Amino acid sequence: MNTALALLAAAAGALLLFTAGCASNRPFRTSYAPCDTTQTNAACANAAIEVTPDYKLGFVEFDDQGWFWDRAQLEAVEKMLKTEAGIGRTNNAAGIIIVLFAHGWKNNAAYDNENVQMFRAVLSELGKAEQNQSGPDQHAPRKIVGVYAGWRGLSAEWEPFKELSFWERKNTAHKIGYGAMTELLADLESIQEASNQTIRADGPRTDLIILGHSFGGAAVYSAISQIVTERFVDTIERGRPLKPLGDVVILLNPAFEASRHYNLNELAVSIAHYPEAQRPVLAVFTSKGDWATHYAFPIGRFFSTVFQKNRHDKPQAAANRDAVGWFRPFITHDLVYDTNAPASAAGHSTFNPNTQKHELHNQQKLRESIQNIHAQRQKWHPNAPKPAVYSFDDCLLQPRDTYRAGDPFMIVSVGKKIMSGHSDIANPVLINFLREFILFCQPKAIQHDSSQTE
Repeated sequence: MNTALALLAAAAGALLLFTAGCASNRPFRTSYAPCDTTQTNAACANAAIEVTPDYKLGFVEFDDQGWFWDRAQLEAVEKMLKTEAGIGRTNNAAGIIIVLFAHGWKNNAAYDNENVQMFRAVLSELGKAEQNQSGPDQHAPRKIVGVYAGWRGLSAEWEPFKELSFWERKNTAHKIGYGAMTELLADLESIQEASNQTIRADGPRTDLIILGHSFGGAAVYSAISQIVTERFVDTIERGRPLKPLGDVVILLNPAFEASRHYNLNELAVSIAHYPEAQRPVLAVFTSKGDWATHYAFPIGRFFSTVFQKNRHDKPQAAANRDAVGWFRPFITHDLVYDTNAPASAAGHSTFNPNTQKHELHNQQKLRESIQNIHAQRQKWHPNAPKPAVYSFDDCLLQPRDTYRAGDPFMIVSVGKKIMSGHSDIANPVLINFLREFILFCQPKAIQHDSSQTE
C-alpha cells in the first residue's frame, strides 16, 4: 500500500509540475479596435490590429481544436483588409499587398514574441521597398497589410516539456490546417479577387502571399492541400493552369512528413502537358542547415510511426518519417548563393547589420531587379525539354535532373548563406530572393514596367 501511495504521489507531482509548466491556453489579441503602435506600445499588447506608418497588421488566432478563438477577431481583421483595399468604394479602390504568416513551434501571438517581431520587420521592409518601387512602376505605393495566424505553438514554458511537446503540437498544427485556417485562406483569396475586380484596369493589383514556417508550414499545407486537390480537376479535365491560392504559397523549413505531399505530387506528375500560362503554385524552401527538420523531426516521427506498416515496393517508410524538404525523390531544385553577385557596401540590412546584400531601398537597384525578374520569367517554359536555371539577385535557382519544366510544385534545398538554419527566416538574402521570386510567380506580366512587355 505504501508503494502504491508513493507511486500515486509521484504521478501527481509529475502532473502538477507539467501543469505548472504549461503555457496558457488563451487568445492574446482580445481588443478589436485598431491600435497605433508608434504612440501607445504598451496599450497595444492585446490589440488584434496594429497600425504603423509602413503597414497594418491583423491577428487571427486559433485554439487547440482548430477553431477560431473568436469570430469577432476574424471579422475585425477582414473588415480592415476590405477597408484598406477600398472594396465597396468605387472611387477609391486600390490594390494592396496582403501577406499571411503562420508561425511555428514554440511561438504564439504574444506582443513580444520573436516571430511577431520578425514579421513586423518583414512588413516594414516590404513597405519601404514598395515606396521606392512605386516610382519606377508609375503608381501610388500600395499599402502593406499583414495577417498573423496565431496558435499555441508554445504549449510548455519549461524543459524538457518544451521538447516533449513535439507530437501534440504537430497534431494541433494539422488540426488548425484542416479546421478554421482553410476558411481564413479562402476568405483572404475572396478579398483579393473582390479587390482586383474593383480597381481600374491599369492600377496595381492586389497581391496575396501565404507564408508558413515549421509547424505553421504544416498547418498551411494541411489547409491548402484540400483546395489545390480540387483545383487539379480544372487542370486535368479542362486543360487550365493549376490555380494557386492567392499568388503563391511559400513554406519555410516546414515540419511535416513527405508522405502528406505524395498524393499532390502524383497528381502533378500525372499531367502530360501543362498550359503555357502555368506558374509555380507551391514552393517549399528548406535550409541545408535545418537541424530540426533534418534530424529531430525524423526521430520524432520514428517513435510515432514505430507500429505503422509500410509498403516495400516504394520508399514509403522514409516518406512517412522524413520532412518533406529532406525527402530526396521530391526535391526539385537547389537554391545556391551566387558567389559572383556584387555585394553592396551600403546595403546593410535592418535584420542583420553584419550581412551585405543588394539594397532594397535603392530605386536603381529596384529598377534593375524588375528588369531581371522579367528576364527570368522569359525563361519559364512549361513542358520544355530542359528546365532553366534562374538568377535571382544573390541566388541561383538550379533544377535537379528529376524536375520537369512547368511542374507547379517546387521543393527547394537552400544553401546556408541564404538561410542558415531552422529559424533564420528573416535572413536579408532570403528576404530579397523571396521578393523577386514572388514577382516571378505572378500569373500576369510584371505590373507597370512600361519598357517591357510579356
